Amino acid sequence: MHYTTYLRWGALSALFLALFVPFILAAGSWGVPNLFFPYITGKNFAFRILIELAFLCYILLALKEPKYRPRASLIMWAVLAFVAWMAVATALSVDPIKSFWSNFERMEGYIGLLHLFLWFVVAGAVLTAENLWDRFLNTSIAAASLQGFWALMQFMGVFAISTQSGVRADTTFGNATYLAVYLLINVFLTLFMLARLSRGPKSTKVAYQALYGIALVLQVAGIFFTETRGAILGLAVGLVVAAFYVFLFVRGGESRILRRIALGIITATVLLGGGIYLVRDTAFIKDIPALRRIASISLSETTVVSRLTYIWPMAIQGALERPVAGWGQENFNFVFNKNYDPGMYNQEQWFDRAHNQFLDWLIAGGIPAFLLYTSLYLLAVLAIWRAREKLSVTEQAALLGLLAGYAFNNIFVFDNLVSGLYFFGILAYLHSLTRRELPNAVWYTRALSDKTLAVAAPILVGVMLLCFWSFNVPGLARAALLVTALQNQERGTDSAGKVVGVAKDPKTNLAEFNKTIGGLPWPGTPLGRQEAIEQFLVFASNVAPQTSLNPAVRQDLFISAQAAVGSLLKERPGDARLELFVATFYNQYGQVAQALEHLHMGLALSPHKQQILIQTGLTYLAAGNTEDALALLKQSFESAENNETARIFYAVGLYVAKEPAAADELLFEHYGTTVVDNTQLLQAYTSFKLYDRAAAIWQKRIEASPKDSEMRLGLASVYFAAGDTAATIRVLREIIKIAPQSAAQIEQLIKQIEDGTLQPGR
Repeated sequence: MHYTTYLRWGALSALFLALFVPFILAAGSWGVPNLFFPYITGKNFAFRILIELAFLCYILLALKEPKYRPRASLIMWAVLAFVAWMAVATALSVDPIKSFWSNFERMEGYIGLLHLFLWFVVAGAVLTAENLWDRFLNTSIAAASLQGFWALMQFMGVFAISTQSGVRADTTFGNATYLAVYLLINVFLTLFMLARLSRGPKSTKVAYQALYGIALVLQVAGIFFTETRGAILGLAVGLVVAAFYVFLFVRGGESRILRRIALGIITATVLLGGGIYLVRDTAFIKDIPALRRIASISLSETTVVSRLTYIWPMAIQGALERPVAGWGQENFNFVFNKNYDPGMYNQEQWFDRAHNQFLDWLIAGGIPAFLLYTSLYLLAVLAIWRAREKLSVTEQAALLGLLAGYAFNNIFVFDNLVSGLYFFGILAYLHSLTRRELPNAVWYTRALSDKTLAVAAPILVGVMLLCFWSFNVPGLARAALLVTALQNQERGTDSAGKVVGVAKDPKTNLAEFNKTIGGLPWPGTPLGRQEAIEQFLVFASNVAPQTSLNPAVRQDLFISAQAAVGSLLKERPGDARLELFVATFYNQYGQVAQALEHLHMGLALSPHKQQILIQTGLTYLAAGNTEDALALLKQSFESAENNETARIFYAVGLYVAKEPAAADELLFEHYGTTVVDNTQLLQAYTSFKLYDRAAAIWQKRIEASPKDSEMRLGLASVYFAAGDTAATIRVLREIIKIAPQSAAQIEQLIKQIEDGTLQPGR
């Protein structure tokens, strides 16, 4: 067998296997390692490895066989210009390291865009040269149908491996929105292949129609079970666009039937949408989660308000500040922190995306990136129109519907690996329909000699292996090590020699965190470093208050975490969220001065962020500086008076400052009472010996959870602190009634109270 055959099969195998990347979940089962952010990292590393393998095989193949070399098209030039411009934007970005490498949570950045570009090039050349696009799309449809079936099973309570999206189906994606857009794209690919049946033999037409029909049912059902409004509405928009195109342009003997079908689809979609809106308050709509979510869409709905009122204007404002090169990929957080509006107190607190893919590219690469990205859709539409001699009207309609539905969905969400993979794959297919062949006289179409290839091949293989190792191995190691470092148990044996989980010594965690941060295989990588250090800070902060912790280990944890975050702050300055992490860490170790230093840095970067204002105020309270504390807590409250958290903490500050009348008024003004079920307020009432209020809060909790013995134990502790022995014992005996298994322990407690060996304050 000639070596080009091996190269061909290598490239094709990698391309087809990439369609099954959505099934990867890096959670330590089925031979897949357990990685940090398992729904994200496993898929991305697998895709990158496959594409690097495909590209290596492809470039060697293209050197030997001219038919595999890229051809020119408007789409090709636009994609190349887009990727080239984003290289410039990355170099000029606010944080070039993060712009290039991204993080474990997203796994995008410029390195991700480069791999999507390689996917576009290889797929556009190899699948076209081998005339395998139909098989490729059919493989995708089969995979998506399996995901749709999985969503159905998850809806029915079977194979529910993820709870990240609650009751919404998310299968191996871990995010219902990601699954929904994947199925949305494949619905239109299925319609496209269904339309192509007119070209095939009649003997297989009925069988394929049945298979495509089953696929459509599973995929549409899967979208419905995700309860993702953007994708559901995107499906409706795409169907209407496709039907409208058919209605306008269909010709031939079946035109009358197809026009009627198209008109029926448009009418049914409009009537269904209008009907759901008109009966949105009925029990039928409210009892079906997906319909309820669709019917709840309004300009006052929380997610709509967050986008229209805050996030999108914020993104536009940020883009105007850096209109040419933008802020760089993965750097929307700088815009968000700088322009944070206190009215967002009830929204997600640390947005890293504009939740609009068009605006995300505007932020990432400025106006040029926005125009180039938008041009990809326009050129795709143009390619579909120009390919009318190769595609039927119904095939064109399906592709136009796909673009319309996907673009509509992307107005409200952002891309992930899988949706990006499909977008660039569709562009590659449209490029293949409109590419221009080059004349044979051009050097570009001449095959490389075996002798020249023998010289070039080892160099190319060496470069690609170096890239493969550098891009993937250190990052994979860190993602796996971080999971191990975060675990509080390790393998051990009991007295019988049975393997069991035993508590891990924090000293072991410390060694594992140090290895995660700095002990990676050569050449190391910045990927995931900030997340590893942030998790180290959280771990060190959580174990710091433990009285059983060895003081020497506690000191080592502090020194190591301080050194790690100190180096990170020098590398990645200007991150308000990171400054808050560091301040919390210092607070847990009693380093108030350092905590305040970083809190003030955070406020300088995000001056209206209530979370930082409150934390700074509480730190001042702990330091005894009530004047500065009250000023900040008041500022946080007055910036958004509907923010109950800010109101509560301001009230707590007033109690600490011995201004109880002002605190009571603040609570009465909003709640009509001072008995508010809030943990911080409960602690304040107990600390300031307002036992009647603390007891009333515990009573509320008992009424809400009458069978919870912990609620009664809390009430008993308040009565005991207040010196009411009789009430304390009465509540403790109530605990015995609802939790008989604790009788011996509670009776011992009662005995100690009665004989005076246990007294308040001891």
